[in-house]
Amino acid sequence: MAVEWSPDLTVNHELLDGQHVELFRTLADAGAALDGPPLALEIALDRFVDLLLTHFAVEERLMDESLYPERVRHRSAHEMFLADFERLRAALRAAGAGPEAADGIRRRAPEWLRFHVRMNDVPFGAYLARRQQLQPDQRRDGGRRLS
Repeated sequence: MAVEWSPDLTVNHELLDGQHVELFRTLADAGAALDGPPLALEIALDRFVDLLLTHFAVEERLMDESLYPERVRHRSAHEMFLADFERLRAALRAAGAGPEAADGIRRRAPEWLRFHVRMNDVPFGAYLARRQQLQPDQRRDGGRRLS
């Protein structure tokens, strides 16, 4: 399975869509680094995790600011993925870049990312778009404009 972003993953929010593209790109880089020296893989995974944490923080801030009704469930999905990814990294450190690590980086992580975007981020993007269409006095946040 290819580790790449595709147009069906668009959430119609410029910042989030750009971050999603970059997440898939860095995950693909990590997959390619599996065939190289261990340090290159560690650097690629560090880059992915840094981007992932930044992305989750942005999403969670937007969810809080917009009073997104599904924010607790959405945040839980972030936490579960991070825990699973940390287990993958621990296994990688213990056993090296074997078949389990390759499967985690090249298949499981991209599958989770695609699933998460489709099931969590697309509805969140739709929610943000609906909120932008409301008049300021109809919004629960008093009409603040969100990035």
